[in-house]
Amino acid sequence: MLFKKYPSRGMAGSAYNNIFICMKKNLLCLFLLCTTVFHGLSQDKMALLVAIGQYPPASRIRPIASVTDLKYLRTALNKHGFADKNIQTLINAKATKQGILTSLTAMARKAKKNDIIVLSFGCHGQQIRDQRTVELGKDEDDGYDEALVPYDAKGTYSPTGYRGEKHLRDDDLYPILMEIRLKIGKDGSLLVLIDACHSGTGTRADDFPASRGEPVPFPDPENPYNAADISDLDKKETFLDIQPDSLSNMVVISGSGPHQINKQVLVNKEEVGSLSYGFYKAMSELTAGHDYAVLYEKIKSSIQAIIPDQLPMIEGNTSQEIFSGRYLPVRERNIIRVGLKEAASNSSDSVFTLNRGMMDQLSVGVTGTIYPLGKETPVATAVIRKTSHFSSVGVASVLLKKSETYELRLTEANYGNLSALLQFDKQDKLPSGTEKQVRKLLSPYAYISFSDQRADFQLRQSATATGRQVELTDRNNQLVWSAPLTPADTVAAADQLILIRGIRNALQVKYLRTMPDGGELSQWVTAEILANNGGRTALEFTEGDQYTLKLVNNSEYKLFYTVLDIYPDNKVDVLYPYKGKEPADYSMEKKNPVERKLTVSKGSPTGVEFLKIIVSKEPMDLRGVFEQKIQRDNMMSFQVMLDDLFSRPEGGETVRADVSAIKMEEIGIITVNFMIRK
Repeated sequence: MLFKKYPSRGMAGSAYNNIFICMKKNLLCLFLLCTTVFHGLSQDKMALLVAIGQYPPASRIRPIASVTDLKYLRTALNKHGFADKNIQTLINAKATKQGILTSLTAMARKAKKNDIIVLSFGCHGQQIRDQRTVELGKDEDDGYDEALVPYDAKGTYSPTGYRGEKHLRDDDLYPILMEIRLKIGKDGSLLVLIDACHSGTGTRADDFPASRGEPVPFPDPENPYNAADISDLDKKETFLDIQPDSLSNMVVISGSGPHQINKQVLVNKEEVGSLSYGFYKAMSELTAGHDYAVLYEKIKSSIQAIIPDQLPMIEGNTSQEIFSGRYLPVRERNIIRVGLKEAASNSSDSVFTLNRGMMDQLSVGVTGTIYPLGKETPVATAVIRKTSHFSSVGVASVLLKKSETYELRLTEANYGNLSALLQFDKQDKLPSGTEKQVRKLLSPYAYISFSDQRADFQLRQSATATGRQVELTDRNNQLVWSAPLTPADTVAAADQLILIRGIRNALQVKYLRTMPDGGELSQWVTAEILANNGGRTALEFTEGDQYTLKLVNNSEYKLFYTVLDIYPDNKVDVLYPYKGKEPADYSMEKKNPVERKLTVSKGSPTGVEFLKIIVSKEPMDLRGVFEQKIQRDNMMSFQVMLDDLFSRPEGGETVRADVSAIKMEEIGIITVNFMIRK
């Protein structure tokens, strides 16, 4: 018996029993803590680094500096707890297709719950004709798989020799990576770095070292690509679709987009992969506690400071802490890009661009504070000086380094010319306490005001089966937001944030519906809706009807497209880029058509449905605009005056850049519509 009962000194025996129970609970907690610590210590960090710099002469594939990548990758991993004994390398002749697959299979067998695994591929990359059917792996909108080029692969097709069987397709990697994710489980982490090209549609610039891609996609003459035969691709599960809780997160960072050349950079008089060096530089600067979103932004800044046109890509849940199974709260970050691509020679600039514009209700004069990403000490103030539909140009109060990553935190709730009028319903009145709370909640937002007359939105009280709630409806009596009322006639904090987001979203839809067609690229693109028999229709459909959206690029440029679907009830979907796909996957080659087969959704309300097609010379992703966003922390009111923004820095001249001549984004906007009837 662990505990002996002593005579009572003012406490009943039951009190001693309670103490005994508490002590047992404490011992149990201590045991569980020790078990957790032991479990944490059993977590391994393992890496497999593939580097192919020299290919066999017969392959006619030019050499690259992939082997140089290894010392940078190893240094970065060592700093963050990866022991040399747990870092495996496959170099040149050992990195055949079978050698890579065998090593990955061995990694899957060795892996256990909660492990942290990094896979890196430094080699050539090439597009290769997609599989012939969905069952075999047909899943690419552009008709080409992204593939790595192992040591024993060849770069050209031969009808009597090599037909691409040694290329390592993304379809080949999928089952092994899924097995690894299953083994390490939901509290593990899998990071994949791909420092290789995904296409060969570009040519390397003379002032850069070698690129990591083959200049001609690998064809399959027996499986020609039909641009119109893509109707069933969106039905296939994508590589990073939401998976069961038994699988780990997987983050994939690629050195370039699927339609770009991935160039090498020159560091200390030697060539190295741009992604590998960007990863090394970012991990050298980062301390524990940051997520993969921060890592990616730092890598992107490092690459684009040297190669402005190259756009690295990231996939997966980026809110996971780097090399950890933990997830951090999702933050809305406004990452700025220092300088303009046209001024790539300068290492610093006070001008920056932001991928948010009038679509996000930003306007000229909005101010903010600039922070180095991942840090809480500000380095500059800023003002937005020029806006377009989807991007803005600002000026910082000091020169910023192009090789560094900065975050802009807005200090004003200024939403341009768009405004929202709210009316409190006079018949289904809100309780006085609720009305007072809503007025106080919305008072800091300059674009929201109240009216006793007909307004954009109405707030009223309604009864439900479980109690009372407050509702926000639009002019068409469509429900925008609702939340239960507490016994104290208040609305919970989380529901308050959703109310603000609902109003913002409604204003974005209003902006979209009124956004006129035009832009310099619109003259080169045509869009029309066709019946599936190929003929024109009266453009009247019912739910379940199929139709075709046909786009034709008549320009001399490769263009990318985004399609927004605005329903009669003002709900908005981003049709393309499709979920799990990348914006760079949706392109139109010059002088070529694209046809997308679509279906009128079940339950679609009657009325006019609009498709807004936005074409651009660079990939554009508007999906984040329509995702629910958390209100920024530390949102301040109008505290920073414009006259104070550009004060003279100590020891230097005033930084006041002229942005009047800056050319904003090149886009084109085309609208098509049809009628939905019951």
